[in-house]
Amino acid sequence: MKLVLCKTLWGVEGAEDVEQWGKLFGKIAKEGYTAIETTPFIPRKDPSAFREALIKHGLRCVFQIHTSGGYFDSSGEYVYLSSTKLDDHLNSLRDGIEEAKNSLGDVVALINLHSGHDSWNVEQAVTYLQQAAKFAEEFSVRIVHETHRQRLFYNPYVTRDILLHESIRGQIEINADLSHWVCVCEHVFDKDSIRDKDWWPQVVKLVAEHCSLIHCRVGHMEGPQVSDPRDPAYAKEVEAHLGWWTEIWKSQAARSFKECWCEPEHGPAPYLQALPYTRQPVADLWEVNNAVRDLVKARFKEQIYAS
Repeated sequence: MKLVLCKTLWGVEGAEDVEQWGKLFGKIAKEGYTAIETTPFIPRKDPSAFREALIKHGLRCVFQIHTSGGYFDSSGEYVYLSSTKLDDHLNSLRDGIEEAKNSLGDVVALINLHSGHDSWNVEQAVTYLQQAAKFAEEFSVRIVHETHRQRLFYNPYVTRDILLHESIRGQIEINADLSHWVCVCEHVFDKDSIRDKDWWPQVVKLVAEHCSLIHCRVGHMEGPQVSDPRDPAYAKEVEAHLGWWTEIWKSQAARSFKECWCEPEHGPAPYLQALPYTRQPVADLWEVNNAVRDLVKARFKEQIYAS
C-alpha cells in the first residue's frame, strides 16, 4: 500500500494567485506531495490554468465542497453553511460535483464533502447519504464525507449510529478528521480508560472500515488544532492521533487498498493560534504541516511497511 500525501491549499500563501500556481505546485511536488486539496473558489480564478499546473507537476486534486455554503455574500463574508433543508444541501452538492467535473475533469481524484447539518436526525442523514451515493454513481466520482463540526459526522456517537444504519452499512466513504471530535467532546479518547474502553475501540474500527482519506490534524481538548505538534507539551495528543491513524492504515491494508491518502491539514487563524492585538501566528503553518507530514511518513513506514 502506497502512502499518498496531499497538500492543503488552505492558508497557503500564493494559492489564490494564478501567476504563482506553477511555482507553488512545483514546490509542493518537490516536498513529496502528490496531490492537493482545494475549495472551489481557488480554481474558479482560471480552471484551465489550475488544471494544467496540476498536470505539469504530477498532482491530483481533492475537491472540497461545503453543502449549502461555499460562497461569499454581498459583504465579502464567506458563507460556510446556510440552510437546514435537505433539498438545499442536495442541490448544492450536485452543483459542486458538476463544477468539479466540468472545470477540472479527471485530475479530481476525490470529492471531500462537508455534508449536511448537525441538527439532522439519523433518518435525514441517511436520506442525504443515499442520494449523495447516487450522485457519485451518476457522475463517476469518488465521494468522502468529512467528520467535521456543524455537519452530519460532527461527533463519534452520531457517526456510529449513521454508519451502522442497515440501509447504508458499508456503502459510505469517510474522511476521518478526528481532531474535530476531540474538540467537540473536550476529550482525547483513550481505548484503555474507564471512560472510553467500552465504546471507543468499536467506533475507531467502524470509522477505519469506512475511511478513504485522513485529514491529519492534531486536536486538543479545547480546540481542533494544537499550535505546533513538535511542542513536547502536546506529546499525548500527537501520540493519540498517530495511534488512530495507524488503526485506519491497518484496516485499509487489510482491505487491500493500493493507496493510503493522508493530508496534513493544520490551518490558518483562527485554527492556528495568534498573538493578541497583532494577530501574529504563533507558528509557521507551512512548517507545521511539513512536521505532520514527517510524523505520518515515519509512523507509516514503521507500522505498515515493516509489517
